[in-house]
Amino acid sequence: MALLTCKLKSQALMSTTTVRIYFPEDKKNQYGGQPPRAVFTLLHGFTNDGEDWINMSSALRYANDNHVALIIPDAGNSFYHDTAYNQGYYTWLTKEMPKLLDGIVSLPKEREKNFVCGLSMGGYGALLLALTQPHRYAGCASFSGAVALHMMLQQADNPLVRYTFEPVLGSSLELPANRDVFQLLQQVSKLPKQEQPKILCTTGRQDHEPYYVYEQNQALRQLAQSLPLDYTYMDWDGEHDWHVWDRSLVYAMDAFVSPGYAEKVFRQWTSQAFTAGGNQA
Repeated sequence: MALLTCKLKSQALMSTTTVRIYFPEDKKNQYGGQPPRAVFTLLHGFTNDGEDWINMSSALRYANDNHVALIIPDAGNSFYHDTAYNQGYYTWLTKEMPKLLDGIVSLPKEREKNFVCGLSMGGYGALLLALTQPHRYAGCASFSGAVALHMMLQQADNPLVRYTFEPVLGSSLELPANRDVFQLLQQVSKLPKQEQPKILCTTGRQDHEPYYVYEQNQALRQLAQSLPLDYTYMDWDGEHDWHVWDRSLVYAMDAFVSPGYAEKVFRQWTSQAFTAGGNQA
């Protein structure tokens, strides 16, 4: 296996930024020396960076189990937007980064082999990227995602909300339609089924204050289940933390590349807190 940390120069960001790339190891020659079966892009949460996926989760082990490569970029506190103050993270992730990586590494480019997942802010980012780039991603997964920005922006008198979103959206705190996951879901639902990405959303049932992530996901669930989408929702007891997110990545690997993988992993876990009994709809 190999874990590369790349410092890349971005015109959209007007700075250098970090991207981590993980290649799996085929210890048992199970895949006959073949390239990775798929690529998962993993997006981090607010106030953090991509290093969290390496240090706080078992993402590398899950990727190795399934012969999957990982791309783990940094995106600051941008919510994966081209921000109001000229940090073009959306442009970087969708245009510049793929071209630069193509010149460095050889990874599967086929849509059916590319997936994007994220936690919290990155959960919103994963849906944003896949719903605006459905030709690029066959599936997306949001773990405890801040998926309903319009609900959060209704609290514009809250100093924390303004602190968080003014650098992203500007002083007006207006969310463009092409960055509203609820509107994007409706647009993507009109595409032919084979052109829609699969969607997985998970959340902990105790993930309430201060961002009411559970409530945000219930609102999204109500809409998504009314539309002709390949949408799966799962929840279980948990808060806004890695116990939820690590388990969620197992479900994403299961849903997108290795059916039955989640059952195999959860059989190996002995802690009562990690039984495989999440609700699914």
